[in-house]
Amino acid sequence: MVCLDTTFVADLLRGNPEAEKKLNDLAKAGDDPFITVITIAELYYGAYKSQKVEKEKAKIKQVLDDFPIAEMDEYGAEKFGDILSILEKAGQRIADRDIMIAAIALSRGEKTMVTRNRKDFERIPTIKVVTY
Repeated sequence: MVCLDTTFVADLLRGNPEAEKKLNDLAKAGDDPFITVITIAELYYGAYKSQKVEKEKAKIKQVLDDFPIAEMDEYGAEKFGDILSILEKAGQRIADRDIMIAAIALSRGEKTMVTRNRKDFERIPTIKVVTY
């Protein structure tokens, strides 16, 4: 399995050909993608900021049918605290939402993140970043 970050899912929703090709490549390789509940929240945030709220919400509902959704549990919360502590000690900060996405993935044993946000996710120990 691989975790799909919000940037990747947003690009899929926009019909980005590179994102669509990467999704096809993942399917051919047998990598089962999933998204996190944090990604869903970020997508809804984007929808409510848009000029076409209902249209964007409909696209999100389609994504809900296309990918399994991983939620934050106690182990994910612990991973969040661990990652945030490591980054702060190193003098690095990234958005808490990105840390939560990584923590959820890592708590499920997944270390691969498909994202356009290489610069932030590469700072998280043990995360392997795949971009497109």
